[in-house]
This record gives sequence, structure tokens and C-alpha cells, in this order.
Amino acid sequence: MFRKLLSYLGKYKKTAILAMFCVSAEVAFELVIPFIMADIVDVGVATGDRAYILAKGAMMLLCALIALGLGIGSAYFSAVAGQGLGAELRKAEYKKIQSFSFANTDKFRTSSLITRLTSDITTIQNSFSTGLRPACRAPIMMIMGLGLSIYINWQLALVFFVGAPVLGILLFLIIRKVRPLYAKMQGAIDLVNRVIQENLTAIRVVKAYV
Repeated sequence: MFRKLLSYLGKYKKTAILAMFCVSAEVAFELVIPFIMADIVDVGVATGDRAYILAKGAMMLLCALIALGLGIGSAYFSAVAGQGLGAELRKAEYKKIQSFSFANTDKFRTSSLITRLTSDITTIQNSFSTGLRPACRAPIMMIMGLGLSIYINWQLALVFFVGAPVLGILLFLIIRKVRPLYAKMQGAIDLVNRVIQENLTAIRVVKAYV
């Protein structure tokens, strides 16, 4: 299902790849900053070398500015790719609805089709735009952070191996609890659209006798 959705990215695939690249580079620059800070404390402060401290401080500032620019770039490219995905999905769904037979139109209510064209696609669009960053950032941050922590002190890094499975289990339980609630919410949206449609249709009937 996820692969099928991504097939509708079309010309926005390059934009999505640029967003993932910006996120990956941003994480790398953010992880470099603590090492520069360590050099300032271990070398600059320990020896009282003010020039060394200023040089490393300027390097930290440069890394922070580059990370900020990459963060802005990832947000921009993610938004463009998400909007493009939503537009392509709506176009494909509208084209599919136009080919429906009378049996299909009897099976799918108008309120349900409206929900698919509006609420569902908007949810997918927003999920892609806002989820692309954490989906790329979290695993890269975990792998690079774990590798660097092992490099610095492997004994302290063992804490990650204890905490990660616990967090994974908690996340699985939360998703398992929330997923049925989302299905109920979609059914409620269908009901709201149907009631609104019936009210708007009834207005014409009432006005005909007034």
C-alpha cells in the first residue's frame, strides 16, 4: 500500500529525495557540534588558548547555521512533495470516480466519496509532509548517535540497548490502541458529510414550497 501511494509522487520524487538529503545532512552537522564543544573544553579551556576557543566557537556557529539552513530546506521540500502527492492522488481518484458504473455509484455513497477526496487525501498529504522529516531523522540520528556514543564510551552506550526496546514496545502499544479510533473517526466524518448533503438537498425542496 505504501509503495503504491509513493508511485503517485511522479515528478515530485526528486523533491522528496532532496528533503531526505537535507534532513540527513542536518543530523550530521548537529552531531558534530558536541565534538567541537568537547575540543573547546578539553583543549581550549584546559590550556587557556583564547584563539583556539574563538576558532572552535566560530566553527560551532557555522555548523549551527548550516544545520538551520538545511532544516529550512527540508521543511520546504517536504511541503512541496506533500502538496504534489495530494494533487496527484486527487487527480487519479477523480479520474477513477468518473469511470464508475451505476452499480459502483450505488455502492459508494456520495458522502463517502467526498471524504475520500477531501479528508483522507488531506490526511495522507499532511502525514507525508510532516512525517518525512522524523521518518528520516529518527533512524539516522539513532544509528549515528549510537555509533558516536560507542566511539566515545562504549560502557555508557549500553544504556541505549536497554532503553530502545522499552521505547519500541511502548510505541507499538500506543499505535495498536490508536489505530481503531482512527477508523471510527473516518466513519464519523462520512456521517457528517451525509447529514450536510441531506440538509442542503432538503433546502431546495423546502424553498420550492415557500
